[in-house]
Amino acid sequence: MSSLCNSAHRKLQSVLSAPLLLIFLFIYLFTLPSKTASQESQSSLKDYIQLTGQSNIYGELYSIKGTNPRRPPSTGRISFTPTLRLSKFFTVSAQLLLSTEGSSARQNINLMGLHPVWKWGKAHIGDYSDHFSKYTFNGVNVKGAEIDLFPDKFRFTVGGGQTRRAVEGILVSESFAQYMFTSRIGYGSKNGSFFDLIFLKAKDDAASLKKPQDWDYTYVIPDTLESELDTLWIEPPYNPLSVTPQENMVIGFNSKVQMFQNRLVLEMEGNGSAFTKDLNTSPVVMDSIDASGLVKSCFDEIYTPRAGSNFDFALNTHLGMNLQNLKLNLGFRHIGPGYVSLGIPSTVNDRQEWLFNTAFKLGIHRFRFGVNRLSDNLLDQKEQTNIRNQFQASVATIMKRWRSQVNIRWMIMNNNAPTDSLEWAFNNIVLSTHQALMFGPESMLRQIGLQYTYQTSNKELFEKSNQNHYHTINLTSNLRFVQKLTLNTSIGLSFRDSNTQGKYTTQVYSLRLIHLAFQNKLSNALFSSSSMVRDTHMLRAGITSSYRLTKVYQITFNLSYNNFRGTRNFREFRSTLMLSHHF
Repeated sequence: MSSLCNSAHRKLQSVLSAPLLLIFLFIYLFTLPSKTASQESQSSLKDYIQLTGQSNIYGELYSIKGTNPRRPPSTGRISFTPTLRLSKFFTVSAQLLLSTEGSSARQNINLMGLHPVWKWGKAHIGDYSDHFSKYTFNGVNVKGAEIDLFPDKFRFTVGGGQTRRAVEGILVSESFAQYMFTSRIGYGSKNGSFFDLIFLKAKDDAASLKKPQDWDYTYVIPDTLESELDTLWIEPPYNPLSVTPQENMVIGFNSKVQMFQNRLVLEMEGNGSAFTKDLNTSPVVMDSIDASGLVKSCFDEIYTPRAGSNFDFALNTHLGMNLQNLKLNLGFRHIGPGYVSLGIPSTVNDRQEWLFNTAFKLGIHRFRFGVNRLSDNLLDQKEQTNIRNQFQASVATIMKRWRSQVNIRWMIMNNNAPTDSLEWAFNNIVLSTHQALMFGPESMLRQIGLQYTYQTSNKELFEKSNQNHYHTINLTSNLRFVQKLTLNTSIGLSFRDSNTQGKYTTQVYSLRLIHLAFQNKLSNALFSSSSMVRDTHMLRAGITSSYRLTKVYQITFNLSYNNFRGTRNFREFRSTLMLSHHF
């Protein structure tokens, strides 16, 4: 353990020593009060210049016996998120995350960015992520720059940079270097009505990974580039052409209209995408396409269609009505099977969904009802269409010492396959209730809760049926023995009856003991949980301790232990230590 600590310390010191010095020098210069300045000048300076934020230093040790490790043996991170306010009109914030987890075999998680904000605009320099709309640019980290201007009600945004770096490896980790450009122009208010036009272009650098020119295709199916597996191989042969350079363009709009003092809200998003999976394929001859000259010239300038390119669209609409005691929501989503946007982490295409939800109040009661219908195979390209219908309803009652909630959820799924051997049908009904009783603040037993769930499911396949019935009971309690000592407990029992796996019981127990000391500066929590399902047993235990050293410094320690016995046996240890500075 000592050598492991020393190794982690040396790794952290070599990777993070320079940024650490710069960070703490920055904190020192802006947080240390001047001994020569007068009290009046310090007060006047704080009206115009103010530094706030948080910095963390985090270390972790990990070990496991009995199976392959799921984490690195040692991890070190440092994060710094300051915000510097210069007068009332200009603010600049920064984000810094450095970690020893950065690896050449995957995307680097290190972050470093500056984000200035002023009255009529903002900018991002370095690592940033933005939200244009749900199905265009949303949630992808970019290493580059962006500027967002919104004078009066006009809005203009332009930015771009690298979204992925080149990584050589196997199919699940290999990637080309990818760069993205985004732009948005619109009119309106972000918190009110607006209309935005959106453009996104993402493209891989085909030269960022070296691919062989004369490769042996003996074991590869030419049409799919998949490997024909042999029973003697432990792993399939590596296909160096399985990962191909891609290109994507998305053009669309995003809008919201608020009417009658926000009582009626209409949101609508529509996008069209062009996606090429392999840039090595031959370009399409534009003269052979039956399209207008404007469309052909547009593709010549900003996007080159190739063999296998997909063109499709996505539509997302939502209508909401907000009254004092009633809320209604209607929604429709359509994502074509060929729609792709590399500006979002992931999306499931080839789906069409209708949504309806309502909620209303009657005295102390709250009612909710919702309907959802989802289907695929929008272009009838598959042999079967999957359809899902889901209904849900709930009623909640709130009184002074009693909370009650009853829920029902019914899901029906089936398909319209042309043959009996491909047909299937699935039904699932869940009935649940949650009852909680609160006692006085001076009572030792402060709260007790009871949750009961009944679930039945039936899956019908060709000449085969799978039926399951579940009964789950969970009892929770909150006790306070003395003013600074509380205990949370939970006991759960689940009974399952299946025509394929028989009857069996699952037991789950957990407790958490919390103690406060030294005028709440020290907080200690002991926790333990265990579960037993047939021949599988799991035990998890640990301690979390946090101590506030000063008004701005806090240290947190965590130690956890997992013991798993079943189809495989392993023991897992993890300890973390974090020093936080709030300024």
